[in-house]
Amino acid sequence: MKRALLSLSILAALGPAAAQEARQAAPLYEDVTAAAGLDGQAGQGGVVFADVNNDGWPDLIVDGGRIFINQKGRFTALPEQKELLPDDKATPPVPGHGLVIGDANNDGNLDLFVTWTTDPEGEGFKDHGRRNELWIGDGKGAFQLKKETGISTEPATTITGTFFDYDGDDNLDLFVGNWWKHPWKSPEVLISPLYRGRGDGTFEDVTKKAGLEGNAAPGRRDSRRPIFSVTHTDWNNDGKQDLLVGTYAGKWNLHWRNNGDGTFTDVARETGYDCDTRGRWYSWGGPDGEYCNVFLFTTPVGDFNGDGAMDCFQGTIRHWDWRATDPSELLVNTGKGGGWNFRRDVEAIPRPAPKVNVQSTQENWGDLHAGWLDLDNDGWLDLVVASSDYVDPQLLKVYRQKPDGSGKFEEWTDRLGFTWASASCLSFADIDRDGATDIVVARSHMRFDAALQKKHPLAVGLFRNLEAKRAGNGFFNVRLRGQAIGARVTIWTGEHRQTREVYGCVGIGGQRDDSDCRFGVGKAAVIDKVEVRWPDKANTVQTFEKVEAGRFYTLKPGGGLERVKE
Repeated sequence: MKRALLSLSILAALGPAAAQEARQAAPLYEDVTAAAGLDGQAGQGGVVFADVNNDGWPDLIVDGGRIFINQKGRFTALPEQKELLPDDKATPPVPGHGLVIGDANNDGNLDLFVTWTTDPEGEGFKDHGRRNELWIGDGKGAFQLKKETGISTEPATTITGTFFDYDGDDNLDLFVGNWWKHPWKSPEVLISPLYRGRGDGTFEDVTKKAGLEGNAAPGRRDSRRPIFSVTHTDWNNDGKQDLLVGTYAGKWNLHWRNNGDGTFTDVARETGYDCDTRGRWYSWGGPDGEYCNVFLFTTPVGDFNGDGAMDCFQGTIRHWDWRATDPSELLVNTGKGGGWNFRRDVEAIPRPAPKVNVQSTQENWGDLHAGWLDLDNDGWLDLVVASSDYVDPQLLKVYRQKPDGSGKFEEWTDRLGFTWASASCLSFADIDRDGATDIVVARSHMRFDAALQKKHPLAVGLFRNLEAKRAGNGFFNVRLRGQAIGARVTIWTGEHRQTREVYGCVGIGGQRDDSDCRFGVGKAAVIDKVEVRWPDKANTVQTFEKVEAGRFYTLKPGGGLERVKE
């Protein structure tokens, strides 16, 4: 904090041109891992922000079960809940698991849906007994296994999942993303089920009723897909939550339109969400020379251009012959006038082939995680990308959106203030309530040789935002109370509109950020209009005008904006 104040004083003493040049050369973030009490944490099993004790501060979950409580920017570990964690002494090792977070029983506390990638026919498999499980939170950071939930306990190669409310009954529902039944041995794909929540921590399987079961035969438009990522959003502004589902070696992605009657229709082909590189594809038992063209890991959603339609970024790996597989791309929602279709803008956020190591078309590179944030609080969304653990330079990268309304981005990776190799996870929150978005990231050793593992040990990295305050830009932050996953908050400062949604997941393994809706507002002292649309059946809308910026607020359904005491 003292360092930030000193920097501001120095900039104030400079002339406008010199101050601008100095700011552009200054680091965007500072490493506060050790100062925040997180030094020495491995983090290979994932990192995610979530307020598990309901005190308004984002806590941190590491490796799927190690809970760290945020005490005004410093994190204190709770007693380890070993039953939440994989057995690190198992032979062979217990496969990786994911974490889906939401209030499954409507008691106001966050719960955990813990997923496991389990293939009984895998090489050397010994049953560790772990299955997909629901753990109920007590609002203090402890969790208890709920045994009777209605969720399948059969072994499954679950990769991701999300809580969301597809029917507007104020009870969270659950979509579970499964992969191949026996990866790399069989073309059989597991059904990715949809469970309708009853609001008490129990669920009903409505997959078939909802039209999500899919055809068991591979290679068809209606075939079941091997799922690696899922995101939900109201893509066409009709008030209902739709599903954006990413496949891994599944030929096409899925875009499930919520029909509002309990059923979904795949409209990926019509909207352009399905894929970019059409033509050659790979299928089990198919002729030589055919390739699959989708390996989608993450799809963060955000209205980056302020037109009120939700856009997204597809973060992909380009496997094998990468000329026939999708690159990572920005998908621009064309809105009502364009039929709500996506336009792929390959130039806005360029992700060219790495200049090193890729010597042929038979290589692997791309992106694993990505997320939207306003790193300098200028009112325009920027993008952070965690590049893959293949031959890419394997660094955390940042792309700043030019604040001129052009929708173009410039790479600011060299300004990050740190270098992070093989970023395996990503989550955003404001850890110290200064109105700026901070970053937590972990590291993977999946494809590091011994030398690289020694050079880059497993670690968690926590990085505090310096740029927003340095730029002199303000913020507006609101936390929605009650069942808010799927809610939408829109603000106007003058003619400039910004939109945020509350998400349950934006990619692989349950990737998510803290659930606060945080906006950069530039130099605005007042928010002219705040509009909150709740995810209930009526799509209840609350509107507030002339709201003071630079403050933290909470809002309950039907209530007023309440300022959080500093």
